[in-house]
Amino acid sequence: MNIESLTKTLSLLIKLEWGVDIFNVDAPFISTTNRSGRPITIGCLVVSHKDGVIPQQNLNKNPDFIMVYIDNKSGNNLVMLSNKITKSLMSRDVSMREMANGIIYKNKIEL
Repeated sequence: MNIESLTKTLSLLIKLEWGVDIFNVDAPFISTTNRSGRPITIGCLVVSHKDGVIPQQNLNKNPDFIMVYIDNKSGNNLVMLSNKITKSLMSRDVSMREMANGIIYKNKIEL
C-alpha cells in the first residue's frame, strides 16, 4: 500500500473512531486535535519488522505521534505510539518489545 492511501485511510479511521475533526491530510501526516483541542500532527508509516526490530524511520518533520502499520505482523498490526517512542523510532532502530511499552492505540487492519 502506498503512503498516500494509508494516510487517507488512517485519517478516516481516526475521525470515525475518535470523533475528532481532521484539518489536513498531507501524506504522510494528518493534522487533528487532541481531546483538549490542542493541534497535533500524526505521522503515518508502513514498516516491516525483521527479527522483532523496526528500523529507524526518517520523516521530514517531527510529528507528535506516529501510527505504524506493520505489514508483516499478524494480529494487532496497526499501532499508535506515544511521543517518547515516536522520538526513539525517529532516532534509532526500536525493538517490538520496546515499542509495545509505548503503544497508546492498537488495532488490526487488512490492507
